[in-house]
Amino acid sequence: MKSRRAVVASFVSASGGVGKTKLSLMLAYHLSRNGKKVLFIDLDPTAGASLIVLNEDEYDELVKSRKTLSDALEQNLVQKALVEPSSVIATARVGDALLDFIVPGERLIRVVDELWKSSSAGLRFKRALESFIPFGKYDFVIVDNAPFFDPRYTALSLHISDCVFIPLRPSLIDLKRTVKMLSWLEDEVAAMERGLKLRENMFAVFNQVPYLSIQVERRFVESFLKGEEGVGISSSILLKRYNTLLAYAKQLRNLGVKFLSAYVEVASEVERFPIINRLPEKAKGFVEEAANVLEGVLQSST
Repeated sequence: MKSRRAVVASFVSASGGVGKTKLSLMLAYHLSRNGKKVLFIDLDPTAGASLIVLNEDEYDELVKSRKTLSDALEQNLVQKALVEPSSVIATARVGDALLDFIVPGERLIRVVDELWKSSSAGLRFKRALESFIPFGKYDFVIVDNAPFFDPRYTALSLHISDCVFIPLRPSLIDLKRTVKMLSWLEDEVAAMERGLKLRENMFAVFNQVPYLSIQVERRFVESFLKGEEGVGISSSILLKRYNTLLAYAKQLRNLGVKFLSAYVEVASEVERFPIINRLPEKAKGFVEEAANVLEGVLQSST
């Protein structure tokens, strides 16, 4: 029998502002509230997720006490020191749930710069994390990344991942950038130990979808996810915009990306999470489908 290991899911995006951090926190919250043991890793050097769930004093205290990912990586990779899980894993409140949480630290950019100069950066990153994170203790590990403006964080996270979620808005910019991102990452994934399996577990989710049914972006999302292409758009300008979105979405499918059937509308309650202490109604479809995906990955790996 295989030893138990957490399923690691990374949230990656080609653009900033797509709601990646909020969606990753919502999924972690949902899993935790349903009795799963969850670890959340903030791999964004700007500490976006950390500063959402921790107040400034709490975050500053973790940095001051060197209870951060960047400090743990420095100790492991540079000083060759033994790093205890308790010296890097903190606790954070997400809504009304408590999660094990790892903050990036103030020196993550410098650590990644040095790591990237070495050969096999991804493999070294993976081995380092496995030395001080007890992956067998968790059901799921959720990783929130920096946007792909700096591709190194996304590339590193893939080396520890079993599954990837790609939030994107139904826009030409996001779809085109996502195609470019995945094309860039192709060689990185091919060189990975579990690269072939990871290719099978890449899922896009449309976020910030307009709520008005007459808007082209909304009609595109609904028809594309249903496998329908004829939407009865009479305006040639709007039809051209629709067909452009459709063409890039098909390119993503050709690259092996699966699309979740659930999408998330623009909604104030989504933006206010986790302050509202409950899962937003508009996001329930996404988190339930994403959780089922992770359960399937977990079952196939045991």
